[in-house]
Amino acid sequence: MAEDRRTPESGSPLTRFFTGGILPRTFAALRSRNFRLYWFGNSVSLIGTWMQNVARGWLVLQLTNSPLLVGLETSITWLPALFISLPAGVIADRYNKRNLMVIAQALLAALALALAILYWTGVIRIGHILVISALTGIIAAASSPVRLAIVPELVGRNNVLNAVALNSAVFNAARIIGPSIAGVALGVIGAGGCFAINSASFLAIIIALAFVRLEHAPPAPTDESIWRRIGAGLRYVGRHRDIRVLMVMIAVFSSFGIVYLPLMPVFARDVFGAGPGGYGVMMASLGVGALTGVLVLATISRTRHRGRILVTGTALLGTLLLVYGLVRDFRTGLLVLAALGFCQSSVASLTNSIIQELAPDEFRGRVMSVFALSFNGIYPFGSFLAGAIAQRFGAPVSALVGGCAVLVSLAVVNLVHPAIRRL
Repeated sequence: MAEDRRTPESGSPLTRFFTGGILPRTFAALRSRNFRLYWFGNSVSLIGTWMQNVARGWLVLQLTNSPLLVGLETSITWLPALFISLPAGVIADRYNKRNLMVIAQALLAALALALAILYWTGVIRIGHILVISALTGIIAAASSPVRLAIVPELVGRNNVLNAVALNSAVFNAARIIGPSIAGVALGVIGAGGCFAINSASFLAIIIALAFVRLEHAPPAPTDESIWRRIGAGLRYVGRHRDIRVLMVMIAVFSSFGIVYLPLMPVFARDVFGAGPGGYGVMMASLGVGALTGVLVLATISRTRHRGRILVTGTALLGTLLLVYGLVRDFRTGLLVLAALGFCQSSVASLTNSIIQELAPDEFRGRVMSVFALSFNGIYPFGSFLAGAIAQRFGAPVSALVGGCAVLVSLAVVNLVHPAIRRL
């Protein structure tokens, strides 16, 4: 009898599609079984997450009628990253990343369920939302460096940019699907139903991670304290000029380049005169642009012009923010949002992937913790500032201030480190 030489992954047509040469270059990272499992599980989970984000923002506005509190709620969600990101990077370098992610996803599911129960029982108040948002932020901040640093282990270093782009693609696809569903669901099952669906959706990523197989090599025993290991990671970032400049750029991006995001319910209701359905359409439009951006980035992931694309994308982002601050027509606003989404996702994904490739294995968790700090930890200040400006001068002024800040900072970066265009 002839020996059956088929590998376990060569059996089904679906598996051959992913592992063979059929898959387009845009989706090259999906040839990895581990990444494929993670990617599909994450797809389902993120749809639920975006449903909750939309429902929570709308509920806060309904309960308080305050743009400031809408911005504050977003700030509270992201503020823990400022304090937790760096220690979390040490944990990411030391322990099994898959197991850490499973624990985090289970805790996030429990918090979403708690939010649903509070809503269904009719006792929910803004204080409950803020407390649960803070707890959600703590868990998300602790898992963020792990989520970022696990990508090279899932796909290998050669496909990092493609994998990062595909992760961003599914994030933004969920931003299209989730808000679209939430816009309808808010009127049918209420915010509580959206929270419950999000809780259930975490099962998809938990089950997917259970089937992921990673080789975890524990680091050599060390007597260094967590603070000394954090210090070593910070010194590495400080000595590496390209990484240092990229961290500054992503911090400005997070503070000012996405100020419109926490104020989307305010733009929907007060600027464009749209209800929950219009809010969902706005979020979906943003997601369409963002999805398009990262798919283009995934297709050209082997490009040698990453630095030029990054600089150009950041300049366009700042310019589009200025335009968005001046628009009052709903349909025109949707077009500008799509363009903003394209630039936003491209800039964030490209910065992430360049830093991933520049960081060595032994420092990746700590380097990505600095990225998480720069991206997530600074975001609350931008959100709170945007909410304060919107409260006093209106939401469009926040977009105008953000656009100016992005363009000025980019000009400074080009003056002090022109080599950024050659990365």
